[in-house]
This record gives sequence, C-alpha cells and structure tokens, in this order.
Amino acid sequence: MSKDPKINQPGDISELNGLVREIIAYWKEIARRNFYKTHPDSTPREFEQAWPKALTNFFLVETIRVAKALSLLTGSRNS
Repeated sequence: MSKDPKINQPGDISELNGLVREIIAYWKEIARRNFYKTHPDSTPREFEQAWPKALTNFFLVETIRVAKALSLLTGSRNS
C-alpha cells in the first residue's frame, strides 16, 4: 500500500512578511553604506530621500536575476 505524498502546507504569511522586511532592511544598510561612501558630506535626510529609488533598483536587479535563473531552468526542458 503506497502512501500519498504529503502536501506542503503554505507558510504563514506573517513569516513571509517578516522575511521580506529583513531583506529590505539588509538592502537598506547596503545602500546606506554605499551612499555615504559616494556622498561623505551628506545628511541622513538626503539618504532617506534617495532610498526609494535605490529600493526600486534593488527590486529591478533581483527580478532580473530571478528571471535569468528561471529561464535557465525552463530552457533545459525545452531543448
């Protein structure tokens, strides 16, 4: 008698939200460090004004990275 495979239950949405917030906080610290390296005389307010654009760029880069990884996976199936 074979057992049915166990279906993975979806994770708690609050866990996913927490993970996304941690990733964004990590990206923000990277952006902050790079911003102050290139603009040493800037104020925290200037960084906060530039942060939304930096976050958009992080999302764009991450989206492209994932799309490329997925295309590599699906490309091998189509060959």
